[in-house]
Amino acid sequence: MDAILRLIGKYCMRIILCPFKLIPIKHNRILLLNNQALNYSDSPKYIIEYLLAHYPGKFEIVLAVDAPVKFTDLGKKGIKTIRFDSLQYFYYMMTTKVFVTNSGGHSYIPKRKQQLFINTHHGGGAYKTNGRDMFEDTWIFRKDLMLASKQTDYFLSTCHRFTKVNVQSILLPKEKFWEIGMPRNDMLLNGNASLRNHVREKLGIREGDKLVLYAPTYRKPDDNYFKESIAVSYGIDCEKVREALHDRFGGNWKFGFRLHPCVVNRDQLPKGNVIDLSDYEDMQELLLAADVMINDFSSSMWDFMLTGKPCFTFALDMDHYVETTKLYTPLNEWPFSKARSNEELAENILNFEEKSYMDACKKHYELLGGCETGRATELVCRKIYDRCFQP
Repeated sequence: MDAILRLIGKYCMRIILCPFKLIPIKHNRILLLNNQALNYSDSPKYIIEYLLAHYPGKFEIVLAVDAPVKFTDLGKKGIKTIRFDSLQYFYYMMTTKVFVTNSGGHSYIPKRKQQLFINTHHGGGAYKTNGRDMFEDTWIFRKDLMLASKQTDYFLSTCHRFTKVNVQSILLPKEKFWEIGMPRNDMLLNGNASLRNHVREKLGIREGDKLVLYAPTYRKPDDNYFKESIAVSYGIDCEKVREALHDRFGGNWKFGFRLHPCVVNRDQLPKGNVIDLSDYEDMQELLLAADVMINDFSSSMWDFMLTGKPCFTFALDMDHYVETTKLYTPLNEWPFSKARSNEELAENILNFEEKSYMDACKKHYELLGGCETGRATELVCRKIYDRCFQP
């Protein structure tokens, strides 16, 4: 019943918003939405930064967020912030020339013919399931997916396998997938030494020290994917990891703990030499700053793999997770060593061999049909410019 009411609500919103079609579209207006209005990060951020740098004064850039008061500093850059799902949001949504999202937020909008809708998505590679493969595949859910699918002009993809599985999972035609990679990954491919140093300084990482980033994925407390998860240490022994990293790579290691945005109640996190990076807004900056990453099932391992730096997988519940969670790419095809205990993780770190790791990553990238270009931001922004200013 809830699904039916949700679908009916979307159709009602489309009718209610139709009068906005009487208002002319502003040809240089761009509206962006990131992580359902949570923050200023991910690919929408990098698209905005590129537009500001390479097309100064050309665009009216609008970012939809839950709490505009938290983002007043963006106004100094020339970015207007509005409250997501407010009357103002619907006005800008109906009069924008280009809409960019990394999640959704437009299936209940009556799109206009002159508008361009781009979805950058928020996960690289092809690991955790999506759409019909994640939720109950009912006719109501398929109808809901089609509302967004029909309005999407371009959906960015990082690899051929992602495109292939999502054609079916989100019911989007193959020709709408744009296989150029994600804008957020451009700097990981191309490098940015000055930004890396700036982030490390902001995190308090002294020159000569090293940072290991542990970023476990979201754990569902029950069958409702959107309910909040409770933060736990996930059983990792931070000191044992630091010792193993010191023995294998040398140096003094800081342990950065990064929890999924859906997780709450972080009181149970380990103390001591652990830095809680969960509130750090831009995950890509953390990936750039880190020297090593420890992951479990998060797609951020794809992003980090692009840097060529060591990545290890660790999960006490690895077997249980694989048994209860469908994956697009089987665990045995991942290029990273796999640990189901702290002892095994320490052993994998001590036995790390760079050449074997790089060969495995290259094979994995080719297996999934990787299509990261390192120019995704540029290509998307050029597409936006052409739509706004070319006849």
